[in-house]
Parts: sequence; C-alpha cells; structure tokens
Amino acid sequence: MNANGKRTGGDSRRLVRVASVASAALVAGLLSGSGSQADEKSPPSVELAYECTLPPASGGDATAPAVKLEATVKVSTQAPTTAVTGHPIQIGPVQVETRLPRAELAELLPAGAELTSEATLGVEVRQNKDTADATWSGLGARSTVPADGPDITLTHTGDVSSVTVNASGVIELLARQLVLTVSPANASPVTATCSPAEDADPLLARIAVPDDPGTDPGGSSPSDTPTGKGDKSPRDGLTVTPKDEPKAEEATCGPRPSGDPDLSQVPLPPGADPAVYPIEGLQACAYAAGLATVRKQDGSMIINDPSASPALMDVNGAMQAASYPYPEDPTKVYLRLDSVGKLTLPDATSTFLGFGFVPVTAKVSFENSPITISTGNMRDEFDPFAVVTFVQTLRIRSVKVNGTSLPVGDNCRTKTPFRVTLRGKFGPDGSGSYVNVFAGGLLSGKVTIPGFTGCGVGGENLNPLFTASISGPDNLISMNQAPVCGLDPWGAFGCPPVMATLPPYKLP
Repeated sequence: MNANGKRTGGDSRRLVRVASVASAALVAGLLSGSGSQADEKSPPSVELAYECTLPPASGGDATAPAVKLEATVKVSTQAPTTAVTGHPIQIGPVQVETRLPRAELAELLPAGAELTSEATLGVEVRQNKDTADATWSGLGARSTVPADGPDITLTHTGDVSSVTVNASGVIELLARQLVLTVSPANASPVTATCSPAEDADPLLARIAVPDDPGTDPGGSSPSDTPTGKGDKSPRDGLTVTPKDEPKAEEATCGPRPSGDPDLSQVPLPPGADPAVYPIEGLQACAYAAGLATVRKQDGSMIINDPSASPALMDVNGAMQAASYPYPEDPTKVYLRLDSVGKLTLPDATSTFLGFGFVPVTAKVSFENSPITISTGNMRDEFDPFAVVTFVQTLRIRSVKVNGTSLPVGDNCRTKTPFRVTLRGKFGPDGSGSYVNVFAGGLLSGKVTIPGFTGCGVGGENLNPLFTASISGPDNLISMNQAPVCGLDPWGAFGCPPVMATLPPYKLP
C-alpha cells in the first residue's frame, strides 16, 4: 500500500500471483491424470431408464425369444463445469452403475456366480450445431450374483475419451447405446444391448466454454489449434480423442523385492503372538490403479493412471506365514500370509482451470516405502482380513499458471512421511473385496496429509498456503489391484500382467 492506504500496482500483481498459487495448491496432493479438471466437486450422477435385450436363456435354441428387460443406469462423471478452447477436456474417470432385475437373469446368471463385466457406452457430444460420437469403452466391473434381492448391480469404472473444442458455447454430453458383456466364472459370457427408454432424458453433463478473444463463435476450426493423438472424429471444431490403450503386453516383472514386512497395522490374536515361518514365496508383479480424494477440495484424482503409463508393482508373494491355534477352541486358528511389494509411482500431472478460466498445471512426485500386503483370518474363514500399508512422502516439483512457471523450489514436500493403510471389506459369509495378493481386488482407507515445508524461493514462504489447501485428515484413498503375473519354478502364469481398472466412486 502507499502512504494514503491505497493499493499500488505491485501489491495488486502480488495478490494475483498469490491467488494463482492458491489455485494450483488446491489439487496438488495425490494427483494424476491429464486434461481440464476445472471446478472438480463430487462427481455429478445421472440416473437413466434403459431397455435391454439379451440372448435367450434356453440353451442356445435359435427359435427361443430374446430376453427383454428394463434396467436402471446411473452414470457418474468427472466432467468440469467450464473449459477453454483448444485444450483437451478430460471427462473421466467415469462410473456406470447398472441395475438389472434378478428374476429375468436367473437362468443366465445363477445365484452365487462370480462375475466380471465390461461396459461400452456410446455418448453423443454436442456444441452449437456440431456433433461428434464418443465411445466410452473398457469400463470394468467385478461382482457376485446375490442369493436374494430384486436386482443385480454391476459398477463399471474406467477412463474415457477427451473432447477438444475450438469455439465458445455450451457442450452437452448425451448417453446413447450401452453394451454389457457379463462373464460368469464357470459359464459362457452374456451380452446385453441396451438403449435409453423413450421417456428418458439422456443428458449426462453440460460444460460451459466462455468466449475467448482468439476463437470464432461460429464454430470454425483455426488452423493452428492443437489436436490430440490417435483416431479422431472431427466435426467442424469439435474433436473426440480416444483414450490411449494400455500396453500391458509389453510389461515384464522386475526383481523380487527384498526386506521384511511391516506388521504394525495387521490384526493379531488377542494377547498372543503367532508363530512366523519364512517360506520361499513367489516372484510376481501386478498393476494397481486408484482414486484419491483431497477432503478440503472434495475432488477425486487418479493414482497410477491406467490410460497413461502406469507403473508395475513387483511382489515377493507369500514370503512368510503366521499361525496361532486358539487353545480354548482347537477348531479356531489364526492364519496369515505376508507379502512385500515395491511400486515406484509415476509423477502426477494435471491441467485444470483456476477461477474457471486460467489453466493451471501442477506436478507431484511420490516417494513410497516398501509395501506390506497381509491377508488371512482371525479365527476361521468367516472373519478374514486384508491390509496393505506403506509410508509416503509427497513432493511438489512444479506449478504453472497459464503456462508461466511459479517456482516452488526443489524441496517442496510434506514435512514428514505419512502412513497409508488400506483394508479390504468383507461380508458375513467371508466373501470380500480382496482375498489375497495373487487374485488382487479393492482396498480403501483414509490418510492424514501433513503440512508442507520447503515451498517457495527467494525468501517467499508458500508453506502455509499449501498446508491450508491440502493438509489434513480423512482423505479417502481406494486402490484396485489386478491379478498378478507370477513367475514360479514351473513357468509363468497370468502373464502378461492384466491392466487394473479404476475403483468405483462409491465403495461397497
């Protein structure tokens, strides 16, 4: 301020700069992915009525009538509320939850059957008078047919196409045909082809693209507008770029991790120490992908993005066992298998819109300790547990606002490493989301992110800004591990490693 109490030009520029850094800090935590991520709130959900056709259930009789049924489809997206021209708009990750009436599927999908399912949703993209077709494919799900109840629910998740526009105007995404391929563990796959019901409103999301001085509101495409790679469906200034297909077949397992497991988080028999036995174990590797939520920002972000260049986790599987027979009841035994994993996560980079119009990019590095994976049961198969734990430090390596670097220094990081502990969820019958390290599955937990230190250069202290924007308790993390590729003495199995799918937004 000057002597009269008025703000000078230098003060105004400083306020803009600090506000820009604050915008970058909002998403700088457990961040991954690319594309516009503007105004991320809880994923908007739209529930739609669909009509599905399935093949006849009578043993492949060509004269039997097809099965007709009604379904409810709930689509949740991470679409931003605003975007800018010439920048890819990342819509995903996407969740497609499909509820099918159980009665009509009794012959095709018997009760108790374990299912894997893949969904492909057609989406029409509209802006002004332009349209383009997007295909949201490769959305995966895993479930079990319930023994009772009215519905079978399949929750599919995954990354989807990005959209780039070269003109201002509202973008609308509309749901079209849905194809489900459901594969029971011991039966032939079942394919359902579904279309929105006649009275359904298929609108999934609206994205506002405000006027920009360099764009033509009529929808023409400037010749210097950047375009994405891959096959595209251009329509006069509106481009859909399919997600990059993961190249899992090129991946191979690394060395077997060494070291002792961290048993600080595993459940133990009350008042007893189980006997621990080293065993040979199995060299293996697997993909794991997840979502992390920074609670203060109410936004979910991708960890080890399956559509980018995800890292493999190397595993020393079942390298030790533990047991304890309960003396008061010889039929009850505590059993546990411990594994050690090593996962070097790729840097996380995301471009989003600060203040609804300023592109902001933040990059984060993850430093993880070895990962301990412990599975077993406390007394019998009806009280299982699954625990994954490791220690992590976050480093913020670069921040840019509208392409201009905002230096945070070389040592901007959390003050201390923090523990990440994820657990599987199990039902009363012993079935659950994560059985063992070899089969993989879903784990979740909450972490407390410490304050930040070392942020800022030239005497400028940005630590309070990052701490206020990110640090705190109750930040939910969910990870989905795919089955392992194992290298045993008799040959490989499950190889090449299968790409992991993203967890659902709402955990079971």
